[in-house]
Amino acid sequence: MSVLTPFGLQRVIDQILTAREQVLARRSVRSILSGLDRTLQLWLDPSSSERRKVETALPEETGLSPEMVRHTLPLIFQEYRAERLETLLHDELSDPQALDTLVSGPGGWRKAYGPNLITQVLAGNLPGVGFDGIIFALLVKSATLVKASSATPFLPTQFARSLARVDPELGACLAVVTWPGGQAELENIAFSRADVVLASGTDESLAAIRSHVRGRFIGYGHKLSFCVIDKEVLSDAQDLARKAAYDVVLFDQQGCVSPQLVYIEEGGAVPPDEFAALLAQALERWQHILPRGRVTLEASAAIQRMRDEAEWQALAGKSVALYASPEGTAWTVIYEADPVFVPSLLHRTVRVKPLVALAQLEPVLERWRPYLEAAAVAVDPTRLLEVGDLLGRAGVNRICPIGTMQTPPLSWRHGGRPRIADLVRWVGIER
Repeated sequence: MSVLTPFGLQRVIDQILTAREQVLARRSVRSILSGLDRTLQLWLDPSSSERRKVETALPEETGLSPEMVRHTLPLIFQEYRAERLETLLHDELSDPQALDTLVSGPGGWRKAYGPNLITQVLAGNLPGVGFDGIIFALLVKSATLVKASSATPFLPTQFARSLARVDPELGACLAVVTWPGGQAELENIAFSRADVVLASGTDESLAAIRSHVRGRFIGYGHKLSFCVIDKEVLSDAQDLARKAAYDVVLFDQQGCVSPQLVYIEEGGAVPPDEFAALLAQALERWQHILPRGRVTLEASAAIQRMRDEAEWQALAGKSVALYASPEGTAWTVIYEADPVFVPSLLHRTVRVKPLVALAQLEPVLERWRPYLEAAAVAVDPTRLLEVGDLLGRAGVNRICPIGTMQTPPLSWRHGGRPRIADLVRWVGIER
């Protein structure tokens, strides 16, 4: 990628705004869905040149193992197929045609308008992060400027090229750029000209971006997720351990919906400390199927220090048990009798903690309420709504079955916000 200048960025924004005005604003939602879907078909086809390029480049760029990249790419892109996007449009807008024309309703007519320009800032920790925002922005007929992470620009750049090849009109409304952080002049241009800015990243980076935004800002910052298992379902402990381990393993536990703790209700067929051992066995099996990618020396050293601390606590007579991968720091499970919520160091490190009763969760989670995102649950069906309401009151936004944490549906309200409805402005004409 060539060095981006302020003049060059202004020109890029002018070009995508012109394309939006001349083409995108006049296209039907159905034709936009078709262009996106034809592009996604290439990315879902293992034999396509797009897919092969990505499978080759991403392990080096992201640090994920080749096995992980091959496994997760279909999971990322299959959710954006046309029929699923159309269902989401119906769910959130009632009538997707409202993006094309005035539609009749009680008391008059209404129409939804997307922003002229949406600028998006993608985090660099995971492939596919922010793709939903790119697709949703195009669906609401907005010119879309994407600031990719300078460390991981390959995936969004390749997607933009694929879209331009499959649907040149649609591709002309999307631009992917990158620059190192801290370039105030470029940031002022990118953020001040946008009607809406979408950003993912650390709380500190979001605060820095917000200071440049003149329009509306939607930020997705640091989040924490966990698992909950009640005593009634622990007769299936081995299967639950396999599913929980899969949730930990995907994307090497780097996402906001990666579980960092597993809470087990006491009194079931398998006690919580034995479940920790089963989880460790499952993580070892997944390591052979989806090996962990590379980690920094600093991360490995931090994990080793965490292991050492757990061993010292066990030697001191505390109810702590350590389960660790036989080679390196590929995975770590720590059982602790203390139910206090303690975030993990990621990279497949997870804590297992007991609860006398699931009602303990509310006070345990209170401190972390602003950061909670998802909880994977395995509970008796008669308790599901009760447990779901408990977690909702505690601040959790998404509640799902164990084994599905890393594959959320489009209907997932990230941060508790609607996906497409959050982007549009409604105009009503009264009779």
